[in-house]
Amino acid sequence: MVSALILGSLILIICIAGSQFINRLGIPALIAFLLLGLLMGSVGPWGLLSFTNYDFVEHICSVALVFIIFYGGFGTNWKTARPAIVEGVLYSTVGVLITAGLVMLFAKLVFGLGWAESFLIGSVVSCIDAASIFSILRTKKLSLKYNTASVLEIEGGCNDLPAYMLTIVAIIILKGQSAGGVFLTVVLQLVVGVAVGVLIALATVFILKRVGQRLLEGMNLVLVIAVAVLSYALSEQFGGNGYLSAYLCGIILGNAQIPKRSHIVNLFDTIDWLAQIVIFFLLGLMATPANLPAMIVPGALLMVFLLVVARPLATFLCFKPFGAPLRKIAFISWAGIRGAASIVFVFLALASGVLLESDLFSMIFIVALLSIVIQGTLFPTVAKKLDIIDAEGDYLLSFNDFQAGSEAAFMKMRVHPEHEWVGRALRDLEIGQESLIVLIKRGGQTIVPNGTTVIEPGDILVMTGASYLEDDDANIEQLVVDEDDPWAGLLISELNLPDNTLVVSVEKSDGSLVTPRGFTRIHPGDTVTTITWD
Repeated sequence: MVSALILGSLILIICIAGSQFINRLGIPALIAFLLLGLLMGSVGPWGLLSFTNYDFVEHICSVALVFIIFYGGFGTNWKTARPAIVEGVLYSTVGVLITAGLVMLFAKLVFGLGWAESFLIGSVVSCIDAASIFSILRTKKLSLKYNTASVLEIEGGCNDLPAYMLTIVAIIILKGQSAGGVFLTVVLQLVVGVAVGVLIALATVFILKRVGQRLLEGMNLVLVIAVAVLSYALSEQFGGNGYLSAYLCGIILGNAQIPKRSHIVNLFDTIDWLAQIVIFFLLGLMATPANLPAMIVPGALLMVFLLVVARPLATFLCFKPFGAPLRKIAFISWAGIRGAASIVFVFLALASGVLLESDLFSMIFIVALLSIVIQGTLFPTVAKKLDIIDAEGDYLLSFNDFQAGSEAAFMKMRVHPEHEWVGRALRDLEIGQESLIVLIKRGGQTIVPNGTTVIEPGDILVMTGASYLEDDDANIEQLVVDEDDPWAGLLISELNLPDNTLVVSVEKSDGSLVTPRGFTRIHPGDTVTTITWD
């Protein structure tokens, strides 16, 4: 027991140290976990761990994926993502079906496998690894144009669900069950999955709003962990899609006004990383190095087909009808990194006992490894080449935890000619001791100001101060107003807001900030920030 605890702790420490080194090389940190598992496996060069129980590993990885998917929903700022909802949901469903179908044809024609096994391969690789994508966006601080981050966020949270259902269907077919059984399974998964996830989430919101502030310190965090697991397990118990339940539960909780939400975000940031470490370490641990060389060519061919044909075609067919720019389509296509979910679905298939002609595990191992190394490493470079990085944007606004990471915050403000600060020196401004203007961008120059620096029209001020970390009785939300939004074209005085809600700022589409007054008109493209208190 003690030896196992020591070994487990050392594994985590080595993973963290290795991930820091690898990340400095521009390679996603997840590779460190995978390689360490490979080295420590029973047939690896170190040979420290002997472990080949697919059934046990599938259970462990399924629980880890529950937390990843729940947090994917919890971290989605639904109001900010709303302009991309239709595109994101369409892509995470129809796009998954197109990808799975194309890969099925490829596996049948190129690998010569049966239709059912080819369908299984297409199913397990039809989803992307949202955790990897958003880890890169956050660590590289990339803000993307055209609501691309919101699209990827919705896709990453949703597309595991249809991919999981396709995998279940493929397993049922491989076991020789009837078409009627397949249809009933799909219907039951959807109905039960939605019902359980929504009901548990609404009940939890009701409880937290009424007793959340009276719970013992930390008990609200324990409650949310229990709810995340319960939403999955209860749905699976009654034949539903547990991952769908966990995702819906996460979305509802993450976008509800619950106390100490920022504390929950900090907790799940840690759990999310631990879940990824577990999944990728077990992938490496279960791999057999002697089997990998024979699958390098098939795995590489499948990876190239996904990258060059399947993902681009699915992306084009789903986004071009909406008039999406080609650079957006190209970048979303590149962002289809395969990882955690595909790995878990492979373990699920192998644990089910279906007989396969191919070495599915080794093939997906190669695909995940190449996908993370190639697509993950070149992710920022491709974004720059396609000119899809929004230099004026805030990469955190797509997430519900955009204000939960630090006690210090920076704000950018453009000074318009009529602003009262124009012509005044910094030392004459009454901005309070908690705030400081640390940088001024003027034309093509960057100025480090002092007290005598005079503000000119058109200056962009970078200010720092103490960030607001949600109180128990107040909640800040942001909404990007689109053309169909009920607020579009209205004056603030015309908004039907509750008595405990106030509009505190309006950011125009050109990046300028407007102090809201009753006569301020809201236009499509504006970002409106509101605060609600109990």
